[in-house]
Amino acid sequence: MTSVTPRPATLLSELLICPRCAGGLSIEGAVLRCARCGHEVPVVDGIPCFAEPDRFYDEYADVHCPFAETPKGAKGALLRVLPFWSHREWRFWRQAIPIGGRLLDLGAGRGKEIFIERARETVGLDGSLAFLRGCTEHYDAAVLASLPRLPFHDASFDVVASSHVIGHIAHADKETLVAEIARVLRAGGTTAHIIETDSTHPTLRAAKARPELYQRWLVEQDGHIGLEPAAEVVARFERHGFELRIMRHVDAIVPSAMYYHKYLEHPGFETLPGLAATRSLARLNRAGAPGNLAYEVGMGLFHRTAEQWFGRSERANFVHVAFVKRA
Repeated sequence: MTSVTPRPATLLSELLICPRCAGGLSIEGAVLRCARCGHEVPVVDGIPCFAEPDRFYDEYADVHCPFAETPKGAKGALLRVLPFWSHREWRFWRQAIPIGGRLLDLGAGRGKEIFIERARETVGLDGSLAFLRGCTEHYDAAVLASLPRLPFHDASFDVVASSHVIGHIAHADKETLVAEIARVLRAGGTTAHIIETDSTHPTLRAAKARPELYQRWLVEQDGHIGLEPAAEVVARFERHGFELRIMRHVDAIVPSAMYYHKYLEHPGFETLPGLAATRSLARLNRAGAPGNLAYEVGMGLFHRTAEQWFGRSERANFVHVAFVKRA
């Protein structure tokens, strides 16, 4: 164990609460101690640990989720104009995250540069100590905790964001998680999320008819234990005092090449319906630089136009959503 480093110490003292009694925590060397009940929270490498590290995601960290850098120079300028498919999430964050507030990144991994650029202060929360060690190199502070509970004072943040996290939360915990997001977010604050969803797309319905394969590749591969329809996602946030501001469908008409390669290009799924166009896109995606450029711009334009105009939320495999907390 090591003591909290000077940089995040004051911020953590201001934000964190005791998980037992919700009292304030003070920094005492290598622990945080509650003055009210005496409970101690260990600090490892400058990271307060409200739970044991998650072994699944510590191992997952070895090959996933590098620090997400913002495209720079000519590339960054180009991507602000051309609708590249692979940068759709970056473009969503630029639209959804207001400038200048204090941001909490749930399931932060190693962090996102776009959050640092837009927020005044950035705090990462994750269950993986391996991820958070990388996160501390970029964010103002990092905290290890298990969702759905958030170890922060009420109204501590102006923004709460997550990327590919809520689909990993068990159904029984989702209501608590959204209630916690509402609690730690100030009135008028923004919460924005990229969420894996359950889908009625014909291809996914057929995949579900092969339950062992569906479980292996679409659930267990990435820990997607909490997939639910997009309408349920929106309804839950609205029940907790949020107003929908942005909603975008992803993979709602034609599954993308990336989705196909990761989730559907496996033995036993060869005869799934509705994949002819996706297989053609996948070949284009892998046909060298010209083909990949055509794929990126074509799919990006399709996503920004036809997919939003004609795509149905119940058929989406992901949604990008942003809400504002009502006063």
